[in-house]
Formats: sequence, structure tokens, C-alpha cells
Amino acid sequence: MATATICDNCSFGSKKELCFNCGKNHWGRGKLVQVCDSCSFGSQKDKCINCGNNHWGRGAMARLCDSCSFGSKGDKCIKCGKHVW
Repeated sequence: MATATICDNCSFGSKKELCFNCGKNHWGRGKLVQVCDSCSFGSQKDKCINCGNNHWGRGAMARLCDSCSFGSKGDKCIKCGKHVW
């Protein structure tokens, strides 16, 4: 399990406060977006989960708003949908 990250362009300014899934503001309290071990393996961990550009390990953490992370929805890999343990 790894935290999904987004590059500087995708997190610039107030964009980092937006839910990765629906775009609503999570006011800095959103649940961290997860990717499973398979989807974060090797060089994939350095790629922006949004646009795919390399962020060289310096990406901002992607977050989900309360609605998009409610229940077990927040425990699934954002890329493949598998449950993240």
C-alpha cells in the first residue's frame, strides 16, 4: 500500500485542496488516496496519479473528500480498484 501522489502541475495552488475523485474541496482534511502494491511498484511510485508525469518523488499527496472516501470506498486502489490492506 502506498499513498497516491500528484505532480506540481496537478497540485498547484488550490488544486491540492480538491478531492481527487470528484473535485470538491476537502479543506485539507481529506483521506489520503491509496494505490495497491502492484500499482505503485518500481518507477510507477514516482508518477503523478492524475496525469502520469514523473514527479521525481516530490509529489503532493492526493486526497478524497468525505463523500468519496465514505465506508470502504477510501480503502480501494485508485488505479485498479482492488482493496488496499
